[in-house]
Parts: sequence; C-alpha cells; structure tokens
Amino acid sequence: MMNVGLADQQNVTTDERDRVTRATVLKVFAIIAVVSLVLRIAFAGHLYEDDGLWFTVGEEMLRGKALYSEIYFDKPPVLAIVYALLFWIFGAHILTIRLFTIAYSVAISGVLYLFGSRLYNKRIGLLAAAMFAVFSTTYPHLQMLSTDFLMVLPYSAGAYLLVRSGMDASDSSRSRLSKGRLALAGGVLVGLAFQVNPKAIFNLVFFAAFLFASRIWNVADSKRSAKTTTAQPTAMSLEAVSKESRWTFAGLRLFALAAAGFLFSSLPFLAYVAATRSLSAYWTYVWDWGARYGRYYSAGKIAESALNSGANYLALNDTLLIGLGFLVVTVARRMRRGGASADQPAVAGPRAVNTFRADVLLLMWFAMSSAGVMLGGRFYAHYFLQTLPSLCLIGARGVTGILTSLKAQSESFRRVIIAVLVIGFTFTLVRFHGRGVLLAIDWARGTTSRLNATWYHNIRDHEERMVAAVVRDLPDEADAADRFGLEAIRAGGPRLRTPDGPSDYVFVWGYRPEIYFWSGLLPASRFLSTQPLTGVPADVHYFADDYRSVLDGSSTALAREQLIRDLQETRPKYIVDELGMFNGDLSINSYPELKEFMADYKATGAVARFMIYCRRDLLKKNLRRLREREQ
Repeated sequence: MMNVGLADQQNVTTDERDRVTRATVLKVFAIIAVVSLVLRIAFAGHLYEDDGLWFTVGEEMLRGKALYSEIYFDKPPVLAIVYALLFWIFGAHILTIRLFTIAYSVAISGVLYLFGSRLYNKRIGLLAAAMFAVFSTTYPHLQMLSTDFLMVLPYSAGAYLLVRSGMDASDSSRSRLSKGRLALAGGVLVGLAFQVNPKAIFNLVFFAAFLFASRIWNVADSKRSAKTTTAQPTAMSLEAVSKESRWTFAGLRLFALAAAGFLFSSLPFLAYVAATRSLSAYWTYVWDWGARYGRYYSAGKIAESALNSGANYLALNDTLLIGLGFLVVTVARRMRRGGASADQPAVAGPRAVNTFRADVLLLMWFAMSSAGVMLGGRFYAHYFLQTLPSLCLIGARGVTGILTSLKAQSESFRRVIIAVLVIGFTFTLVRFHGRGVLLAIDWARGTTSRLNATWYHNIRDHEERMVAAVVRDLPDEADAADRFGLEAIRAGGPRLRTPDGPSDYVFVWGYRPEIYFWSGLLPASRFLSTQPLTGVPADVHYFADDYRSVLDGSSTALAREQLIRDLQETRPKYIVDELGMFNGDLSINSYPELKEFMADYKATGAVARFMIYCRRDLLKKNLRRLREREQ
C-alpha cells in the first residue's frame, strides 16, 4: 500500500513551499462558488431532457403516491426522494432545483479537493475542484439534477474513503480499526450512490483492483526493506511470506467491510419499496427494464459508440484530454524504464514512488468509471459525469505536471505550450458558455433574441408551454404561453388545492412529462412514459424505421389494460399524443384497446408537434361557453 505517512509529509512540504494556506483554500472555494453560480444560473429558466420525469415524480410523491406501484419510475429511489424533499421544504420550483444543484456542485468540488490533496498536494486538489466547477457545465443538459449528477457526490466521496482505507501500510490495531471504519463508510456511500444510479457499483470493482495493486506494492516494499535489514535469506523469506499473508487477509477484510457498508445503506430504500408494496413494480421498471435497455444494441455497436462519443467528449473538453494524455505517457514511460521495479524506491525516490502509484490509482478509477458509462449501451454527454471526478483529478495532475516540466525548457517553448493550454480551455468555455452569455443578456433585456428563440431547449420548452396553455383552457390558448411568466401557467392548478374534476388531469402519450409540470395539472395515469406501454425505449421510439420492442406483447398489453383503468378513473379532459406525431405505428390510436377508449375523445388539432384530444362531452360545453361569450 502507499506509504501514507510519507505521502502526507511530502504534501505538507509541497504546500508550505507553494504557500497554500487555509485562507487560500477558503478564497479559492469562494471563487469556485461564484463560478458555479455564474456558469449555471443563466440556464435556470429551462427544463431539459428527463427533467419533467424528475419534477413530476417528486410532486406526485408529495401528493402521497407510492413510487413504482403508483408512479412509473425506471430509476432507483434516491433521486425521486431528493426531489420530493426539496419540493416539500422549498416548494416545487425550477429555481429550487437549480440552486440546490449549484450548492451540490460546490460540495463535489470539496470532495475532489480532499482527494487531490491526499494523493498529491493542496495545489492539485484546488485545481481539480475548480476544474469540476467548469467542466460539469459544458453541455446544457448537464445543468439538470439528474441521476448521473446526483450520483457524483457519494460516488466520489465513497472512492475517496475507500482509497484512504487502503493507503496506510501499517498493521497496528489502531490502524486496522481506522482503516476498517473508512472502508465501511466508503461502502455506505457507494451503496447510496448505487441507489441513485446502479453504475456506481463499479466503485467496488475499482476498490478491489486498488487492493490488489496495493498488495503488489506492499510485497515489493517488504522485500526491499528485508534486503536492507535482514542478513539471513531464510528469515527474510519467512518474514516476507508472513507479511504477504497478512496483507492478503487485510485486503479481503477491507473489501468485506466495504461490501457490508454497501448492503447496509441499501436496506432503508429497499424497506421503503417493500413497505409501499412496490417490490414487483420496482423490479420490473428498474432492473428488468434496465437490463433489457442495456442490451438493446449489439456489443459491436456499443464499442463503436463508446469510442466515437468518448473521443468527442474529450475533444470538446480538451484540457481534460491533455491532462489524461500527460498522465498516460508519464506512467507508460515510468513502467517502460523501470520494468517490474517501476514503483520501487531503489529505482526512484519515495516521493516519485508515491506520485507514480497515485497516477496509477487515478487511471484505474477512470478506467472503471468508463466501464460504468458503457453499462447502459448509450453515451449521452451526461452519462460521462461518472468519469468527470477522476478526469478532473487527472487533469489537475496533468496540467501541474506539464507546468513543472516546462521549467527546464526554453522560454519560447514554454510560451507555446501555455498558449495551447489557454486556447484549449478558452475554446471549451466559448463553445459551451457562449449560450449562457446570450441567455444572460436576454434576461437583462427582458426579451428573447432570435438566437435564443431558435435554441433547441428553448423550442422544446416553448412547445410544451403552448400545450400547457391549451390544456389549462387559457384565453388565446397556445399564444398565451408567450404572455405568462415561467411558472405562471401553473397558478391555480390542482397542485395547490384538492382536485375537483376532469379538468385537473391530463395524460401525455409519449415521453414529454414536462407538460405535467408546466401545466400544473395532475397525471391522469401512473404511466409518465410509454416505455412499459409499447416496450420501445424512449430514445428510439421516435424513429419509425429503426426501433423494436424489448418487452413481450403480453407485458405491454397488461400495462395498457392498467392504463385504461387509470384513465377510466380520472377521465381527463385532455389527452396529448406526442409520440404519434413522430411515429404513427406507436400512436395512441394504433392499439385497438386504446382506440376504443379514445372514441370518447375528439382531436382538436395539432399544437406544435403534439396532437391534442378533448373529451367530446366537455368539448361541447367549451363551444357553448365560447358562443355565450361572443353574444
């Protein structure tokens, strides 16, 4: 294992030389908090992909609905519980989530600071913390509080504690107790992260790999030490075997404690699911569906997408790519020059040994996190948040390593390399935060410019708000969306009072649950997505010529029967078909049992990319009221 005492001593020496005081740390984190606010707040007036699901599930839980059995949700329970708690304390507002996300981002930066300080020094820790504040905002939908982002804090903190538990090579009873507590706490945090996003399980895989590497390092250190302190070869051999056996047992003990912590932190959430009689739905929506979703594409296509999307992500965040490249080259050169002795003090000094081992550890964490990203078979930008903590630590180590190595180079060469780093970082900022500047200018002016009006996320929000205005029966219907404030359409809705009729409910066929939030109306069914109703994943069901169901026909038929029972109970005034506007084969009227139910509804016309249906009996009442107003 890494010599933690020596590592701490070298870190203190480095920090004293670099004058990284507590006051400096506080000042840097004040800047990080401001940067996080500036880079995120301009995007706070929008909903992004999947936001509607998180918001609606949180509001439905506050209404007393049981997760899974009474609300469709295909993720583990922690995200839904967090949204429900935030809405309960601060109210169901977009700003509630955005401000919490900013504070949460700063907390993640704090963990990365501790991690970097432990592995290297405070300077690298601070740089890693600052990098996360910037690179966690480099795509618009990274602004949302998703399962991927919520996972990052316990995922990073868990890895930090697990690494700390394996860093100390001493074998005293006090040390064993401390390491055991760290492993147990780390396992608890990984278990919590797992209940946010199952991909967090790869932290335990990383810990196992780290313990295996630590055992190799311990054995090598012991042999080197024995050669210098023991004259008798036999005694040296017996002592080495004894220590190797103890380290093997110690590693297994630490992993067992981490696994126990993992299971322990999962129990309260499983107890909640069992208490609400939702185990069957939980298994079906989260685990069965998740496994089928992950197997949708072939292994070859997943590998191809991983390479393409991974290369694209790193190219657009080129500072992280430069740091990763530096670290890979550094470790490879060290291993090529040192061979089997690459990490031994006989070949290099103790400080270089600990730095090398820390470098290897971070590359291992990045590799395991990358494997987690591949688990779902998709590579949307927010999935890469799992790799971002390790990439920020790698980037900070790489940039400081590059700057240190430049001291021995000519001044002209130093200028060229520094210019490359600055240009690369500026490119990322301009590429992704030019939109933030435009949004801030529009906010100050109180208008929406043409550049922002044609922005993808603004178009999505505007279309959804148009539909929300229609289903709320606002004057001028769809045009009313432009006159009302961000959440004004929700005013007077059933979220703030007892529901009293069909007009308080709406059902959306497809996957645009944002309409539930914008309108303030209640979902007329537990199904907030058509995935269990059609068996087709939401990211492919829009493509009429390239999709397939991952569920058997009997399963989807049972789900549609439940949908009809839900709709017969609530009898919503409006039903919105989003999916049918893209894929006629999957429209709400393409299923015989639903078509029969829809006979009581009349299509009133398309609003943007949505078809609106109104109950025939209530539509006649609307027409009568309009005639009375005209008279």
